[in-house]
Amino acid sequence: MFQPELIGHLHPLIVHLPIGILIFGYVMIILQQLRKIDMNTAIDLALLLGTISSMMACIAGWFLAQSGDYETEAIFKHQWTGISTAILGILAYFLKNHRWILATATIICLAIAGHFGGNLTHGEDYLFTSQNQTSAPIDSTKVASFDNIDTTKNTNHATVRKSFVYRDTVIPILKTKCYNCHSASKKKGGLRLDSEDFIKKGGKNGRIVSVGNPNKSILFTHLILPEDDDKHMPPKGKPQLTRNEISVIYAWIKKGASFVEEVETIVSEKPLDQTLIQDTPNSPEIIADMPVIKKEDSKIMASNVEAISPVVLDKLKQQNIKIAYLGNGSNHISANFVNVRNYQSYLLNDLESINNQLVSLRLSNQPVDDEAIKKITTLKNLTKLNLENTAITDASLEHLKTLPNLEQLNLYGTKITDSGLQVLAKYPKLKVIYLWQTKVSKTGIEQLKKASPKLQIETGEFQFSKPDTNKMKK
Repeated sequence: MFQPELIGHLHPLIVHLPIGILIFGYVMIILQQLRKIDMNTAIDLALLLGTISSMMACIAGWFLAQSGDYETEAIFKHQWTGISTAILGILAYFLKNHRWILATATIICLAIAGHFGGNLTHGEDYLFTSQNQTSAPIDSTKVASFDNIDTTKNTNHATVRKSFVYRDTVIPILKTKCYNCHSASKKKGGLRLDSEDFIKKGGKNGRIVSVGNPNKSILFTHLILPEDDDKHMPPKGKPQLTRNEISVIYAWIKKGASFVEEVETIVSEKPLDQTLIQDTPNSPEIIADMPVIKKEDSKIMASNVEAISPVVLDKLKQQNIKIAYLGNGSNHISANFVNVRNYQSYLLNDLESINNQLVSLRLSNQPVDDEAIKKITTLKNLTKLNLENTAITDASLEHLKTLPNLEQLNLYGTKITDSGLQVLAKYPKLKVIYLWQTKVSKTGIEQLKKASPKLQIETGEFQFSKPDTNKMKK
């Protein structure tokens, strides 16, 4: 079946061929002029291949432009300088008497086309953006304090707090991390983030901000998806937002996603401590409220454990199991199977040798099943377990309830159902559970909330499936 979008997606790959080939051919033309040696055969081949690949790039680029993700004027410039490059290349191939001039014009046109293409991909100010522009400090509040002029209440103090969070903190983040794909020159998914109106409008899939509710706002929820998820933003390989930057977006939406400066007057009987009213999105309270993975249990981290044997550590590394110490001189570690290419369940047996030190384990995107889960139920100090996109079912949750210190469990993209949720209420220390894109229903979520009111349940923006009433009756 003919898929024009697939041809369009090949453009970034094909476009590098004429760039390299034509420049190589031009270099040979220069060498021929300087050294007076015959290189016409090689030059002919370079110009022919460069021209053919230029035409292929133009065709693929035309299909890519039909997606509607790019601004018309920017596409027009890139498109016609690219076509001109192909035409000049053809002329340089056939008109050998004028090859020097035509080849020079081809390279100039190629450079201009490349410049416009770079603008489409990285933004118009990508090449010449100064360091000062890209690293503006995040400081959204300006606080001024003064005594109340009413002498009958001279013990009172008034504090005026002015903040323009959108202008001072949100825009710098969007500009450095999002504008490359969502601005005037390029609007992936029909979405632009370079103005208030466009942010409110959203993209092809509707609105991206639900005022006051970050967990229902695509602008936030897509930032905290696993990086290898198709919906994660920015896409894998692009510069990612830091935790503080994500907290800025979260706090801005939580407080109403205002696009204007806000002024607030606070009256107190005592002078206010300025450090207490710096209500910036980077405050620890905001970050703690944001649904991101928190630090491991302090009690576990405070305990003394022996260091891992170098022999054991080398064995784990040879199996591509990524081991990382958690800092502050502690011997506690995290184990990550992300780089394990040929996963086998017997690899989990080796975790027994680091039972005392292991507090965080990630088995994401590996073919881990219910039988394999039994092998990690002896990890008594495990506080964080990531099982997203694995093959586990409700049976695994029965096994995991024996972990005495488990606080965070990520079940994103698994086959967990409402029946499994009932088991989670029996976990002794569970604080956070991630249930995005699972088979649980809204009814099941509500029942879990009633059974464990303090449990933080993260469901993202997935669609609830219909509850299995037959299972629920059982």
